[in-house]
Amino acid sequence: MRAIEVAEAGGLDCLRYADLPEPVAGDGEVVIDVAYAAANWSDIQKREGVYPDPVAHPAVIGLEVSGRVSALGSGVTGLDVGQRVAAITGPSMLGGYAEKCVVGADFVIPLPDSLSLKTAAAFPVVALTAYHLINSAFNLKRDDTLLIHAIGGAVGLAVTQLAVAKGARVIGTVSRPGKGDRARAYGAELIIDRSAEDFAVATRQFTDDAGVDLVIDSLGGDILPRSIDLLKTYGHAINIGEAAGYPDFDIRSKLYENSTSLAGFEVLHAMRVPGLWQRGVAAVMEHLASRTLEMPVEEIFPFDAVRDLHRKLESRTVSGKLLLQVAGG
Repeated sequence: MRAIEVAEAGGLDCLRYADLPEPVAGDGEVVIDVAYAAANWSDIQKREGVYPDPVAHPAVIGLEVSGRVSALGSGVTGLDVGQRVAAITGPSMLGGYAEKCVVGADFVIPLPDSLSLKTAAAFPVVALTAYHLINSAFNLKRDDTLLIHAIGGAVGLAVTQLAVAKGARVIGTVSRPGKGDRARAYGAELIIDRSAEDFAVATRQFTDDAGVDLVIDSLGGDILPRSIDLLKTYGHAINIGEAAGYPDFDIRSKLYENSTSLAGFEVLHAMRVPGLWQRGVAAVMEHLASRTLEMPVEEIFPFDAVRDLHRKLESRTVSGKLLLQVAGG
């Protein structure tokens, strides 16, 4: 089968095309004929060799796909060969940039006829991350105020929509002018361009110095401690990335300043709580069906243009999702 491998950790030239053996479904596993694979920032990190969980190279990256079931392993129920599905590739979060991938059945999501395979590739990681951030890791309530860094990215846009649906007030930051336009259209009340203004000052002004109930931070660096300073007493911050660098501050002292809290987040940990993953999937599918959640796809790249896809993602100009077309759908 055709696949795209990362030969070794490094730049775009480390992406290469390979002819690999087709995967075989083991117990509890499903083989999917991939139509589309979505690109995520973690793909860049795995290619560069800086992902927090080590990746052995050569590796086929890609953590979310859409397509059709082509084979079922023993013990798999509730799925049929030929069925349209979306999937997260499981704990390894590898294998999606290929004509076929093998996935644990628990990570496979059957699709209604109304959902296209393009949209299906764009939602699993992003939408479930957004859902669990504001429903499991934190219980966001009506009239709470939420600050989302990098709100123009795929996760930020999904969180915005789900938070607005709950009646929360949303503030977001972006790295350049115009990148927050879609979030504003989804209901964000304030978009702060970090290249032109101090996000902390702007947030304080908007909230009349009251601060926010929740911060979702994908930037790290010096953004994270300054964001914690914006929390109300007993407020909560969730860090989901370090795009601005690894945070280096006295966490304990910072949290004790105002009885705030800080958490990390990994979407697959929802699997550890009985029934929680299934509730998240059901809720996300309802939001997609009711159009209270949209998954904007900014661009689709052909299979032989994967380096262009990564180059576009690295530009940090993307608002929405980028897809790699493997077989179409």
